[in-house]
Amino acid sequence: MTAPDPSTRRDPSQTPEPSQTPQPSSTPTPAPAKPKRKPRHRRRPRVGGGLGLIVLSLALVLGGLAIVAAGGVMLRLPVWAVAEVEARLNRAVDPALPEGSVSVGGIAIGLQDGWQPVVRLSDLRLLQRGGASLLTLPETEIGLDLPALLSGQLRPSRLHVSGGDVTVKRGPDGRFDIALGQMQAGPEIRSLADLFAVLDGVFARPLLAKLTMVEADALSLTVSDARAGRTWNIGDGRLRLDNRADAVAVELAVSLAGSGASTAQADLVVVSAKGGGGARLTATVEGIAARDLAAQAGPLSPLALLDAPISGRLAATVGPEGISALNGRLTLGPGALLPRPGVLPIAFDRAVMEIGFDPDRARIDLSALTVESRTLRFKATGHAYMQDAAGQFLTGPVGAVLPASFLTQIAISEAAIDPEGLFESPVAFTSGALDVRLRLDPFTLDVGQLSLMDGPHGLHARGSISAGKDGWTVSLDTAVDRIRHDRLLQLWPLRLVPMTRDWLAKNVFDGTLTDVRAAVRVRPGKEPLLSLGYDFSDGEVRFINTLPPILDGTGYATVEGQTFTMVLDSGHVEAPTGGDIDMAGTVFSVLDFTRKPAQAEVQLKTRSDVTAALALLDQPPFGFLTKAGRQVDLGTGTATLDAVLRFPLKPHIYTNDVTYQMQGKIADFASDKIVPGKVVTVPDVTVFADSTGLRLTGPGTVGAVPFDVVFWQPFGKTAGLASVEGTVRLSADAARDFGVTLPDGMVQGVGSAQVTISLPKGQPATLSLVSDLNRIALAIPGTGWTKPAATLGRLEVNATLSASPRIDRLTLSGPGLEAEGAVTVVQGGGLERAEFTRVNIGDWFRGAVRLTGQGKGRAVAIAITGGEVDLRRLPEGGTGSTGAGSTGAGGDAARLPISVALDRVIVTDGISLNGLSGSLSTLGGLNGGFTGSVNGFVPVQLTLAPSRNGTAARVQSSDAGRVLAAAGIFASARGGTLDFTLSPRERRGNYTGRVAMRGLRVVDAPVLAELLNAVSVVGILDQLNGEGLSFSDVRGDLIITPGAIEVQNGAAVGASLGVTMDGVYASGDKRLALQGVISPVYLVNGIGSALTRRGEGVFGFNYELRGTADRPEVSVNPLSLLTPGLLRNLFRDPAPKLGDPGE
Repeated sequence: MTAPDPSTRRDPSQTPEPSQTPQPSSTPTPAPAKPKRKPRHRRRPRVGGGLGLIVLSLALVLGGLAIVAAGGVMLRLPVWAVAEVEARLNRAVDPALPEGSVSVGGIAIGLQDGWQPVVRLSDLRLLQRGGASLLTLPETEIGLDLPALLSGQLRPSRLHVSGGDVTVKRGPDGRFDIALGQMQAGPEIRSLADLFAVLDGVFARPLLAKLTMVEADALSLTVSDARAGRTWNIGDGRLRLDNRADAVAVELAVSLAGSGASTAQADLVVVSAKGGGGARLTATVEGIAARDLAAQAGPLSPLALLDAPISGRLAATVGPEGISALNGRLTLGPGALLPRPGVLPIAFDRAVMEIGFDPDRARIDLSALTVESRTLRFKATGHAYMQDAAGQFLTGPVGAVLPASFLTQIAISEAAIDPEGLFESPVAFTSGALDVRLRLDPFTLDVGQLSLMDGPHGLHARGSISAGKDGWTVSLDTAVDRIRHDRLLQLWPLRLVPMTRDWLAKNVFDGTLTDVRAAVRVRPGKEPLLSLGYDFSDGEVRFINTLPPILDGTGYATVEGQTFTMVLDSGHVEAPTGGDIDMAGTVFSVLDFTRKPAQAEVQLKTRSDVTAALALLDQPPFGFLTKAGRQVDLGTGTATLDAVLRFPLKPHIYTNDVTYQMQGKIADFASDKIVPGKVVTVPDVTVFADSTGLRLTGPGTVGAVPFDVVFWQPFGKTAGLASVEGTVRLSADAARDFGVTLPDGMVQGVGSAQVTISLPKGQPATLSLVSDLNRIALAIPGTGWTKPAATLGRLEVNATLSASPRIDRLTLSGPGLEAEGAVTVVQGGGLERAEFTRVNIGDWFRGAVRLTGQGKGRAVAIAITGGEVDLRRLPEGGTGSTGAGSTGAGGDAARLPISVALDRVIVTDGISLNGLSGSLSTLGGLNGGFTGSVNGFVPVQLTLAPSRNGTAARVQSSDAGRVLAAAGIFASARGGTLDFTLSPRERRGNYTGRVAMRGLRVVDAPVLAELLNAVSVVGILDQLNGEGLSFSDVRGDLIITPGAIEVQNGAAVGASLGVTMDGVYASGDKRLALQGVISPVYLVNGIGSALTRRGEGVFGFNYELRGTADRPEVSVNPLSLLTPGLLRNLFRDPAPKLGDPGE
C-alpha cells in the first residue's frame, strides 16, 4: 500500500483553511452554536464514554490502513477525517458535557509490535463554552484489541496519557470529588471503596471490556482537602492501572514539595478486588512532610504536630466504610515538634516508629518507637486509643470522622535527655512509663503519669503541656523518692531559676535527696515558676565560698514563688580552730531569684566552742578579729548563736557585700586575753555582733572581782578601740586583786563602779572607773577622815593595765575630802606608790600625800609631803583613835608609818607651826615627834599622842620668850623654857591646853608696868624697865576655842613679884577680859600662898585688864591690899569665862 501524500496530513501548528474545520489553539475560537435542546437532567461525565466513540469513528479508517500499519509507520489522518472524528466525539459526549466540547488537534494510526493497533490523539482538549480549555492532553495513545477490531468491534486494550491536570477535592465530611482540568463536576466518591466501585463499573462496559492497562505520565495533581485545611499541588505524576480479571490494581507515583526545599516522593499501590471485596493499599513515601501524611488517615493525625520529613511504608486494608487495618514503619527527621507556628520548636534528629491499627478497638499499637536527637533519645513501645471530641472511642473502620484525642500508654525501655542548654549533662533512665492524653486542637498533652526509673529509684510526674498562639504552657508536678544531689542538678533545667540552680551547683557538693516534690509552671511571656521541695541527708553545703562547708547535713529545701529556702535539721562545720560547729536549725534563703544578682539570706543557728565561732567569723571575707589585732582563741565557753547574713549571689563576695547580725549566748565563758593578766569569767554571756562590732555582756568576774561585763570589739578599718564596759564590784579585795593593796580599814564594804577598759591594738589596756562609792566606807589613816557607807562620794580612776599596772589618775571625793593623784604597782602585784598631789580633807587639811608599799604583808608607808593643817577646823573627835574609820582600828592600820613634811600647821588664828616635819605612828592612834617653827620664827618640837578626843600635841622650846613673841601672845618675855600641851576637846576646834615655862624674864612690859605703877611698886618697876623681872615658874591652864582663849589658874612667880590671871582673851578682836592679883615681894609675901593659890601672897592687889591687846585698860583696887588672903575674893567679881566652854 502506498503511503499517503504528506500534503494531505494536517499540521496542528498550521492555520486551517477557511473551508476546513477550525482547530483549537491556545486561544480557541468560539465553538459553533448548537441547536437549542430541551432541558435535561445534568449527569456527571462518565469515564471512558468519549474514548469509545473515538475508537468507533476511527474503526473504518484503521481497517483501511491495516497494510500501512504492517510497515510500522504511524499514519496521520487528514484534516477532514480529524474534523469528522471530532464532530462525532462531540455528539457522543454531549449528553455528559452539555456545557463543553471536545477538540482534537490530530490523529495518527498505526500498528505497534505484536500487531497492536494504535490510535494516537494529539492535543486533545476539553473546552468549555466560550472556548476556554478545561483539560489539555498533549498526547493520548489508545491500543486496540486486534481480534475485536477484525471482528468489527473497537475495544481498547490499553490507554496511555501524557500530561494533564487532575483535581481531587475532599470535603469536610470526607467525600471526594474528582474534576478533570478546571471542570468542577466529577463523580461523587465518599471513600476509596467508592472510587474502585466506579472503576469496576467503567471496566464492566463492553466497550472497555478488553482494556487491561491505563498509563499516565507527566500528570499534574491538585488535592484540596477541606477537612485538613490543606491544598497540595503535585507534579510529575505517574499512574498505572491494571485491569485484572479479579481485581483492579493502581500504582501512583508522584513528586511533591517536601520538608524545606527538598522534593518528596510518594508511591501508592492499591489493589481492589472486583465485586466490592475491599482494597489493599500500600504507600511508600520518601521525604514527605509529616503534616501531609497526617492528613491522609485518622490514625496518622498526630504526625501533623511534627515539622519533619517522613520516609517509610504503610499498608492498609480499605473497606466500604474506610480503613479497616493499617500497619507500617515510618522514619522521621530531622525535624521538630511544632504544634503550631510561633511556638518554640522542640527539635529531634531522627525518629522511627512501627505502628499497627485495630479499628475494632480503636487502638493504635506502637510496636517500636525510637527518638534520637541532641536533646532526647529514648526507645519505647505502647499503644493509643482514638477518641472523638466527646471522649468516645472511635471503633470500626476509619471514615470521615477524625479523632480529636489519643489516649496513650507508653512503656519506655531506655531514655536519655540531653537538651542543649537545658541540662548540664545528659540525663539517662533505664526504664519508664507514660500515660498521656493527646488533644490535637488545640495541642494539649495531659500527662496522667510519667515514670522514669534509674535503677530502684525513679522520677514521677503528672500535669499538662499545651501550645497556644503565644507559646508553650507547661504545668507539671514531679516526684522523686530518692536521688543524689548531683543527679537532681542533672534534671534541673539550666534556664529554670538559673541563679538558684547555679548557687546549688557551686555550694552543695554532696547529699542524698528524698521525697522530692517539684511543680513547674511555664506561661508565655512570663518567667518560669518552680515550686520544689525535698528532704536531704549526708549533705555538704557551703553558704559562702570562702567559709568551710556544712558536713553531714540533713534537712529539707523548698522553692516557692521567687524564694528558695533550705532548712538544716542537723549538720556541722569544721571550724579552722576550736572544733566542730553544730549548725542544726540553720536556714538558707534566696529571697528573690529574679533579681540580678539575687540576694541570699542565711539564718545561722550554731552551737560550738566560742573559739570555733570566732574562728568562723575570722574567715574571709570577714577577718574581723585579725583586722582588730585579736586572736580567735579569745576565751573558752560554749556559744549558742543565731545570726542573719545577707549577701548577693555573685562569683566574688567582699566584706562590704555582706550584712549580718548575730546574737546569742555563751555559757561558762572564761578569757585571759580580754584583760591582760586577769581572767574574765562570765557564766552566761549575751552575744551581739553586726558589721560594726562584737559585743559580749553578762555578769561575771574580772579576776576575783565581780563585774557586769560588756566587751565591745569594733570591726572595720575605721573602727575604734576594743573595750570592756560594765559594772564592777568595788571593795578592798577588788583593789587588791588588781594589784593595789590598801591599808586595812581604808576601804570597807562593797559598792559598785562603772568601768570601761579600752583595749588598743598592740598596746596595754587602759581602764576608766567611776563610782559613787555608795555602800562603801572609807577612811584615810592618820587623818581622821571617814566616809560612812551610807553617804555618797565619787571615785574616778584612769589606769593602764600592763604587766605592772598603774593608775595614771585617781580622783576621790566625798564629804570633806578631795584627793587627786596617781598609783603605780610593782610587777607581780602590790602597791609601789600612790602619789596624791592634791588632798583636801574638810577645811583643815590641804596638801599632798604619798602612800608607799612596804612589801607583801607589811603596811604601806604614808608620807604627807606638803600642805597645810588647820587645827582650828579639825573635825569633832579630831584624828584620835575613836570613831569609824579612825586610825586606831588595829591591825596593819595601827602600825602605819607616817612621815610628815607640812608647810604649815595653824594652831589658832595667830599661831601656826611652819615647816613641820617628823614621823607618825598609828599605834593606838597618831603619835610621833616633829620639828617646826612658830609662825616661821622659833624652832619648836612637836609631839603627838593619842588622847580621849583625838590627837594631843605637846610643844616644847628652849626659848619660851621668842615662842610667845612669835605667837603674838607676849612680846616682852625673854628666854626660859616652854612646855605646852594641847588636847582636843569633844567639840571640834576646842582644845584644852596647859603651859609651863621656867626661867622666863619679862622686860618692858607696858601692861605689867602700868599695873606696877598703879600699885606704886617703884623698885619692881625699875627692875622691869631695866634688866627685867625674872619669873622662875609660869604656868596655867587654857581652854582654846576657834575665837577665844580662856585662862584658868594662870600664875607667874618670881622673887620680886607674883602675878595670877584668869579670864578670857578674844583672839578674833583681841579684846581682853582678864583679872588677877599682883603680889609684890613674892619671895616673902608668897608664904601665904598656901592659904590662897599659887602666885598670890598674903597681901596683894586685885587688877583687871580690859580693852584690847593693843590698847589695854588697866584698873587696880588698892583697897584689896587691906584684904588679906582668903578674904580678897570677897571684894572682886568672879573671873570671866567662855560662854560655852565645851564641857
